[in-house]
Amino acid sequence: MHFHLPKSMHGWRTFAGEIAIVVIGVLIALGAQQVVENRADRVRADSAIAALRYEVADLDFYASEIEITAPCVLSQIAAIQNKLVSGDQALLPRYSDALTNGFVLRMPYRIWSQSVWQSVSASDVLRQMEPARNLLLSDLYTQAQGRRAGVQSTRAWVDDLNALSVLAAISDADRLRYVGVTEHLRGEVQQSDLVAGQMRDTLAAAGLLAPKRKLQKDLSESGTIKFCREHGLPLAKLRPAVAANAG
Repeated sequence: MHFHLPKSMHGWRTFAGEIAIVVIGVLIALGAQQVVENRADRVRADSAIAALRYEVADLDFYASEIEITAPCVLSQIAAIQNKLVSGDQALLPRYSDALTNGFVLRMPYRIWSQSVWQSVSASDVLRQMEPARNLLLSDLYTQAQGRRAGVQSTRAWVDDLNALSVLAAISDADRLRYVGVTEHLRGEVQQSDLVAGQMRDTLAAAGLLAPKRKLQKDLSESGTIKFCREHGLPLAKLRPAVAANAG
């Protein structure tokens, strides 16, 4: 009979060492993968935040344009009202430019885009930003949504007024109706001017006002501002935004 003596524990130690090497290798690989994923997430977050900053800069431009042109638009509305109230049957002046067939009232129309914000809000990108700034941005886009909705009714009123330049005559009832349209527009312009100032204050509080050079460039290309200057109509100076909600 032959007896087999137990083998040395050296074999088990070698096996355990190999297992440890494999485990360490797997952990290193997983860690490296996590680093790569984190870096990719950060790149995507940075890209989304950069796009959000660009969209917010556009909102700053839209709000600034409203503040500057409000006196011009109100002046045009007052002129139309005076014409209607006076009973003058002469056609209202019809302006024209390369973008339209003609109009009796010129005011800015903007789309108040929110596509980037909607995309960012549906992701985890906002976690890369401070909670206080996120709250301010939420308030900003709520105000922008209100402006976006107001554009539709405003355009309908302006399109209605544009008919005045081609009508040979209007009845007293129609004249009264058009005066009501101008009053609606006056209220909308004043409300827009107020909200525009609040939006710029919110942007200032969030530290997201448009870069000065970009804002100046955009304003210099505004068709409504150019129109108002060409016709000697009043324009307001852009007031400094105040970070009243900061802190």
